Amino acid sequence: MDIKQIGGDEKPFLTGLDFLPDGRLVAVDSWKCQCLIMNHQLQRQGTPYKFNTNPLDVVCLSQAELAVTMRNKTVCLLYVSPDNSISLTKKINIAIDVFSICCMTQTEMVVSTHNDARSMRMITKSGVVPGIDHLLFPSKTYQLEESRCTYIQSTNSLVLTDRLAHTLYINDKVTSRAIR
Repeated sequence: MDIKQIGGDEKPFLTGLDFLPDGRLVAVDSWKCQCLIMNHQLQRQGTPYKFNTNPLDVVCLSQAELAVTMRNKTVCLLYVSPDNSISLTKKINIAIDVFSICCMTQTEMVVSTHNDARSMRMITKSGVVPGIDHLLFPSKTYQLEESRCTYIQSTNSLVLTDRLAHTLYINDKVTSRAIR
């Protein structure tokens, strides 16, 4: 399917995708500063939510709640109604540059950072940024898109990628290892 169909005249720059539990696709378009909902045929549903700055990534937290990392050191919490209306419920100012975001629980997320000595951080919906310094990830400052993180719920593992070093770091809270 031609992605141009969802973007109008110009193709979108989708930097984040996730699925709502009912199968609707959520995407953030960094160039158009918007969050949009699509069905299984990539047809836009409802009206996209327009941000004031560039969104970077999106994760579904529950049946109707999303978290979006933003270029301006914030995470936006959004509500998606059954009729595909999107509304802002909260902005979390986190004072660090973040990129990717992944859900750990319905209230806790892990984000990859850039321009920061700690490569990943945990945040909550209340905005608290508890430390995860005890994890054995490299103390390395990444630039935007050089690293991403995720959480694997089935193994309770945090994963960090290092794109330039072609390395994957895995920490399952018992052991840490690097895979090249």
